[in-house]
Amino acid sequence: MYRFSRFFAAFIVWTALCAVPALAFDVSVKANVDNAQVFVGDMFNYEIQVTAPENAVVDLPSFVGNLGSFEVKEMKNERVVEGMPKGTAKFVWYATLNTFVSGDFLIAPQQVNAVVGSDTVKVNTDPVAVKVSTRTTGEEDDILEAEDPLDDPRLPQWIYVLLIVVGVALLVFLGWFLHKKFAKKGEVPRLPPYEEAVLALKELRQKNYLAEGNQGDYFMALGFIARRYIERRFEVDILDATVAELKQRMAHVAGLPQAYKESVVTLAVETEPVKFAKMKLEGERCRFWDEWADRLLEDTKPMPEEEQQKKAARATKK
Repeated sequence: MYRFSRFFAAFIVWTALCAVPALAFDVSVKANVDNAQVFVGDMFNYEIQVTAPENAVVDLPSFVGNLGSFEVKEMKNERVVEGMPKGTAKFVWYATLNTFVSGDFLIAPQQVNAVVGSDTVKVNTDPVAVKVSTRTTGEEDDILEAEDPLDDPRLPQWIYVLLIVVGVALLVFLGWFLHKKFAKKGEVPRLPPYEEAVLALKELRQKNYLAEGNQGDYFMALGFIARRYIERRFEVDILDATVAELKQRMAHVAGLPQAYKESVVTLAVETEPVKFAKMKLEGERCRFWDEWADRLLEDTKPMPEEEQQKKAARATKK
């Protein structure tokens, strides 16, 4: 009986250990602000620190524009290996925030994804509380109470609104009239997708954005050229897609090699902070994307017989 009890207890422990999913690798994350109580209009820093394996690819949240109730003024990141335990690295995300609304706020938890090979670990930061105070005590006299109200000689506000509405209507009518009068018959012929993209890349490189250090405008234009080419070449709606929508739609693009489906999404994710948060990519990475655009066009350009089939299909529809 005693031996059976020991065997049964060991079996229960073994089953419990097997039932607990083990993380593929260790990841720790923490978030904090450098000042938890600020005044309206003051800027403060919000920081996320992630400790993960040195070879991990860490996908930190991208909060361009606004983070909850706060406006993102600046954002940057860095990877730190020095001083860390062997085989690990610290990935740090900084954002400078401010707001012109007072009150008690909570920066919501942010999701962090860490990828090593085929293993992915998702963790969330803790929420961070921030108190925003006004610069007045609330005891100041209103200027309207110090002096009698003045008579307003202006016209009633509704008259201004009516005049604006009438003016807009006249402008719309004038634009429609001029369009009908001077518009040319038929559409301006467009170049085929491949020729259009080659010409657009040539014009982009002539502007020397990368040589001048203007990575934001360069990657804004490069991403547009690549998306427009794929949209026209493979007949898929991706030009105005968000990153999340782009991931879904690229998976269903028929005829485009899988490597380019993934790299189009990678280009959007990697250059979003460059375009909107004034971050910079290394020169080698810039050259990679510049050469990638040429490979995309050359590897996917239509064959002559394919162009003939498309022309015949369009003629049949007409």
